[in-house]
Amino acid sequence: MTDRPAPPHSAPARVAVFARLWEPGLGDLVQRNIFLALIRRAYPEAVITHVLPRATAARFGEFLAGHSLAADVLCCPDYGDDDPAGWAHFQQQAGRFDLCVVDPDSHGLGGTHAAAYGIPHRIGFALGHTGPDGLTTTIRIGRPLFGAPDLFDFATGLAQALGVPPPGHVDTVPPFPYAPEPLPDLIAPTVVLHPGGAPHWNRRWPLARYIELAERLGETAGSIAWVGSADEVSELQRAGKHVFAGVGLNRLATLLAHADLLIGSDSAPAHIAAALGTPTIVLYGPTFTEFMWARVYPRHEGINRRYPCQQIRNLQRGAGPAVMPCEHSCRYAYAGPDGPYPKCLTDITVDEVHRAARRRIPLRMPHD
Repeated sequence: MTDRPAPPHSAPARVAVFARLWEPGLGDLVQRNIFLALIRRAYPEAVITHVLPRATAARFGEFLAGHSLAADVLCCPDYGDDDPAGWAHFQQQAGRFDLCVVDPDSHGLGGTHAAAYGIPHRIGFALGHTGPDGLTTTIRIGRPLFGAPDLFDFATGLAQALGVPPPGHVDTVPPFPYAPEPLPDLIAPTVVLHPGGAPHWNRRWPLARYIELAERLGETAGSIAWVGSADEVSELQRAGKHVFAGVGLNRLATLLAHADLLIGSDSAPAHIAAALGTPTIVLYGPTFTEFMWARVYPRHEGINRRYPCQQIRNLQRGAGPAVMPCEHSCRYAYAGPDGPYPKCLTDITVDEVHRAARRRIPLRMPHD
């Protein structure tokens, strides 16, 4: 619900989305298309600018140039950067907007800043990191059934504030924008495996199990493709034949749109596949996003031990086992591809992943 009316009926010409995110991944930016799509639906003629930390904009330039629903990007100072000159320069550019929408995960850039910059209309969340201060429209999220509010709750609240129909579970995530590229001949049904790895080894189901899974799926799948980062090329080439590691997002999206199933970790390729409508099976380690995935990705299935310590979040990078309250004495962060891996992942068996995959792979048609 909102405790103040939405912005005036006169449509804004320039909309800023304040999103000073702390170390986001590519999957986090894919999900930001949810908010951007709602704003576009409310104001189809407006120029929508995504305000992101400078380091984030540099790291994800390819995504922002071709796969974001924002028209352009305005860089704000990075998280932890309090240089007055940088903020003064940003303020000069931020004052041109008619409306500001504050991302609930924006740190240190919210309604009070937008008000100081002279932005007349400011929408945000009472539960956001910057809170309700300075907002002209405050969105209040009711207590969810499980845990804390997630992207579906925030999207529903933002839709109400903007005066557009709320998204349903089927259409919360807009289709991932991409330009198709040629692919090698892949026999259907195609299964894509994304073991994950650098730098998030603690999200990876051990590679040996993916290899065993691929061997067992060979009786059902026509083709098995492997995706990963450029750092994982050599080991993926040892794992399988069709390797798409370190490829551009257009090529990756083309593959995922062509695929019949993706199996992998809670990571960007899985988010992209789900946004393309491709069925996904995600193996959850020490992350807490399974319920949100189930709400916004209708063709998703999660495999999760649901140990209480899997809900741990926001630990300092490389903090070590002494500060990780894990009931199974798992280490944080993990050193590399040889582990050690968290128990919540090593307890997932090849048998159960194989059974889940067989339920989702379409029947293989005989060839003439």
